[in-house]
Amino acid sequence: MLQEAISKWRYRQYLYCIAALLSFTASEIHGTWSSPFIPELESENSPIGVQLATMESALVVSLYNLGLFVGSVITLPAYDIFGRKIMFAVANGLNLISWVFIFFARAPITLYIGRIIAGMGAVICMHVSPMYLGEISDNDNRGKLGFFYSISSSCGSVIGLIIGPYVSYRTFAIMAFCVVLIAIACLLLIPETPYFLIKKHKHEEAEKVIWKLASNSSDKEFVKKRLEEITESVQKDMLNKTSIKELLCSGKYTRPLLLHVGLNFLFFMSGIAIVRSYLQTILNTIESPISSNLSSLIFGVASIISVLISGQVVDRLGRKPLLLTSCIVSAISMCSLGAYFYINDTKSFDMHAVTWLPLAILIVYQIFIAIGINSVPQVIVSELYPMNVKGIAIGTIGTLLNPLSVIAQMTYEPLNDWLGLYGSFWMYSACCIFGIFFTIFCLPETRGKSFQQIQMEINKKWVETDDAK
Repeated sequence: MLQEAISKWRYRQYLYCIAALLSFTASEIHGTWSSPFIPELESENSPIGVQLATMESALVVSLYNLGLFVGSVITLPAYDIFGRKIMFAVANGLNLISWVFIFFARAPITLYIGRIIAGMGAVICMHVSPMYLGEISDNDNRGKLGFFYSISSSCGSVIGLIIGPYVSYRTFAIMAFCVVLIAIACLLLIPETPYFLIKKHKHEEAEKVIWKLASNSSDKEFVKKRLEEITESVQKDMLNKTSIKELLCSGKYTRPLLLHVGLNFLFFMSGIAIVRSYLQTILNTIESPISSNLSSLIFGVASIISVLISGQVVDRLGRKPLLLTSCIVSAISMCSLGAYFYINDTKSFDMHAVTWLPLAILIVYQIFIAIGINSVPQVIVSELYPMNVKGIAIGTIGTLLNPLSVIAQMTYEPLNDWLGLYGSFWMYSACCIFGIFFTIFCLPETRGKSFQQIQMEINKKWVETDDAK
């Protein structure tokens, strides 16, 4: 019985997924690098020999997101030209260079350059990872593999939150550099996706990859059927060559584009990037009985646990219920945190007895962000577009919306001075409330459906028109 179960397990899909996403993990270390090290860089004992001013710190944090924007623009057509595997390699190369700049930094300008390059590498991983996962997984396995996107992101973030406070600035840079080297080595183990290979007319290579991705109990009939299914899907998608102009102006892609924009807006404006980047700064404003270093550790562990939970339920409960639950709890959490800081700032109530509350709220927020807002959009985005437009669509929307993230991080400290810390958290709560209505009224359920089924559901109007012709 056990041997039969093992023979049916598609374990290679999981192994390739983990090997590929180690690149994403390595790039996500930059996302929380600022949390432990910005306070150090702003101190008199700055590890680069120069004490950063508030605006310089804001630039160090936000220029990472400028790199996301620049990387999106430069690599827009590259995903469909060079393939998923090569783009992972490019991302790792940029990541290595960024850590060299950060390690040898002696002035803010060097940090600025390093952070921009880091963002460029990270955005490539951010875009290519859901493509790769969606194209190596079977229809009924896509959600389970999709959760590895979230866990790889969380693992990268946790490295910054857990290890960063306890090691020196340059020791951390060396450690991160080594993680990238391991990610590069893992790329040697993974195949290109069968969808991309068929798109490039490499059918024999695609068939070999399908054999690798199948379970040990699969026979020639299964592989033949899977090859035909992928070939049919790719050929249908590639009938129309799509430019950026057609993508944005043709009504055929209006609904997937709007869904993509809505999901990305929710992801960028839910507050998670700010919380991760400024976690220790936020915690330092609270007279908590728990140190900010230990709080970072707890926050990181909670992130990993929550992602593991989401991976077990995403294909059982579906995408919509998880995202809806995530939006509701995240909205309540941000609203509650804003209320805490408002009461604390106005001194309308003595908050000394509940200084533990902000950390508790942030942990709940992180748990529910991880099971929905941080993971579900990436799974859905990989399913929204046909093969002929997937790479250019993901790159285009990333290019258009990444400036939101830059603006959010650059204006965080000025907004705190103007609105107060509570005002920022209430704004994030409002964005999560938007996510509730967006999920209920706009988002389709894609669980267990093939790419073709999803395209037909999203573009019913166009499918019916083509059939009529």
